[in-house]
Amino acid sequence: MASSMNGTGGSGNGADELRYRNYLNQMERQQDADITEKEETHKAKISNIMNTHDESEGRLKKDYDVKISEEAETLDRKLGLVRERNTILVNQERENGEREADSVKLQYQQKIEQEKRIGDEQLSRLQQYYKKASEELAKTAEKERVRQSQKGKST
Repeated sequence: MASSMNGTGGSGNGADELRYRNYLNQMERQQDADITEKEETHKAKISNIMNTHDESEGRLKKDYDVKISEEAETLDRKLGLVRERNTILVNQERENGEREADSVKLQYQQKIEQEKRIGDEQLSRLQQYYKKASEELAKTAEKERVRQSQKGKST
């Protein structure tokens, strides 16, 4: 038995060795088949994960685009409201400015008319004064002429 254990000896060892080699070859083929199967399973899983990742990425991009589009629409609506409000404010300011300008214009017009009335009254008084002064001067001149003519008659 010792001879069969150490690998030296008779024909039984050659058959055992052949069986052992066949067994090793079979184990290697089985291992190669298992490795190939596991590689294919691994490739399939990786491919599946990649497809799932690509689909998820596509959904995220679509959702992101939708979100951006919704935000853009919201901002556009807000911008429209701001523009409307600003247009209203500008129109109100314009109307207020026009009313203020009309008011100032009316005040100046009234002031001009008042100054004109005052000027006309002063002119009328001056005309009356000079007319009276002229009449008095004419009377005085007439009296002086009459006196001169009476003085000339008396001499």
